[in-house]
Amino acid sequence: MHVFATITQANGSNFKETCVPLIRALFSRSRTAGHGPYYFVRTWDARTSADVLHISIDGTAEPDHTIADLQRLAREHGCTAEAAATPAENTPSPLWNAGFSGRGFSDSSRRLFQKAAPILVAHLNRSEQAKDPLASTLDVLRLMAAHSRATLLGSPQREIERYEFRDLLPLRLLSYRSHYEAVYLRTKDPDSFEAACSRFYEQVGPTVREFIEQCGGPDTAPMPDPLLEQWTELATSESRQLADDFASGALVNSGQTLEDLERKQGGPVAPTRFHIPPIPETEHLIQRDPDFMAFRLLTSLMYSCLYSLGFSLAERYVFCYVLARANEEACGKSMTDLRDDLDALAKAITAAHSTTP
Repeated sequence: MHVFATITQANGSNFKETCVPLIRALFSRSRTAGHGPYYFVRTWDARTSADVLHISIDGTAEPDHTIADLQRLAREHGCTAEAAATPAENTPSPLWNAGFSGRGFSDSSRRLFQKAAPILVAHLNRSEQAKDPLASTLDVLRLMAAHSRATLLGSPQREIERYEFRDLLPLRLLSYRSHYEAVYLRTKDPDSFEAACSRFYEQVGPTVREFIEQCGGPDTAPMPDPLLEQWTELATSESRQLADDFASGALVNSGQTLEDLERKQGGPVAPTRFHIPPIPETEHLIQRDPDFMAFRLLTSLMYSCLYSLGFSLAERYVFCYVLARANEEACGKSMTDLRDDLDALAKAITAAHSTTP
């Protein structure tokens, strides 16, 4: 049987002080040995917009006992859990708001989170043992860099003539610049926000830059770390399957395009420091290429996992700034240079496809 629970975060409560200890207790080895795959995801309710924690536990032989145990643990950690035995297909997709759909989307989303959950629990346990917030943050920054590398390992982009792995990796990491720049102008005080990001970069930037430099080869892992190795296995094993699902139509990119945004607001979208109207080849790459769609979906998974670990949206954008700047320093190129390089890659991919029999 499958058990699904929803915990609504109370106003004024601290996710890291309530839900994180609950997650660690609920998915301890002694408990997970008694059921099948599981996942947890912090998201918001599609109807009420409330911040919620969804918990999925599959393969429970005694669902009533599982529900009672879950609710008791929730109370002990200052939470209230609404839980019931219900088919997994009747529960919300853990990535319902990521901009994807299709007949295979819900199953794929659940599978991704089930694979990610043990890695996330291991990270929480490591952080609790270390009791060093900066070390925990560096672990996450390394994971974000390793994630980009992992999605590239089996990518067909590596088959494009004249492109080496070290040329392609900065273009995968470029997504962090895109993510940061999209929110930069929407902050209340962009200059102050960027100054705060820059100050944090002074703390962690050199370490992250060195790690990115170690990620530049496809054959050697950047550093021995079980969590990075497990995440790399997740991303590499899923990339091809997800790309095939996008190619077959089982997964669909249903997010808003630039044309959708312009139609919605009745005029052109103001450019950011990074974003300009893409050339047709780049538009096709970022909106329709199956391999790139798989990368985008896996990156949505990663961002959702960061939120589920207790990192705020603001912290995510700070992390993106750090990764983007470290990437640019590591490869010696500006964000404009890298944007132009992405256009060149998109043209090369289009040309390669047009000559493929």
